[in-house]
Amino acid sequence: MKHLKKQPIAIFLALIIIAGATFFGAHRSLRAASNQVAAQFYEGVYDEVQGRVLPSIYGQLEQRATAALRMISIGEHSHGDDDTLALAEKELRGTRRDLVDLLASGSPGELFEADQAIGLAAERYHALLRPLVETADGEDLDALDMAWSTMQNAARVMRESGYNEAIRAFHRDVLERFPTRFLMEIVFVNPPELFA
Repeated sequence: MKHLKKQPIAIFLALIIIAGATFFGAHRSLRAASNQVAAQFYEGVYDEVQGRVLPSIYGQLEQRATAALRMISIGEHSHGDDDTLALAEKELRGTRRDLVDLLASGSPGELFEADQAIGLAAERYHALLRPLVETADGEDLDALDMAWSTMQNAARVMRESGYNEAIRAFHRDVLERFPTRFLMEIVFVNPPELFA
């Protein structure tokens, strides 16, 4: 107790308490703000002009994974012994599996890479499969066209989701301003990641 009566020690302890409280408060509020913005990846971005929440990128990735599985299913009984198509199918299966695995725990950046890969694999597979299906069953052709349309529509919806714009606005309006810019470096908060 005698040590606390000395003014330099009391000032030093007060500064430590203030710094700790500032660090804790900044960490908590910045983490909450970052998490709220990042949650739009899974929940969708509210569009003030349309007055509604736009479809989420996460939901569209799930749709693309499902559409890829439909395409593979159609190809399984339509391609016979076509080795080129079999290789394209193997690639599509692999990229789909990677995407599905990342949907459980991947970051937006990782999911973007996986989405790019499944998009290219699906495009190659569709280009090889469609001519074979055209000469076979009409129902398979309709199903293939529907799956391919789902792949393309989901990609368009992701581009128009507003998520990346919301993340850029958060970086510009919150993270790049003083003192937040300085605090982000010392409070160990990861900024929300772009889907790019």
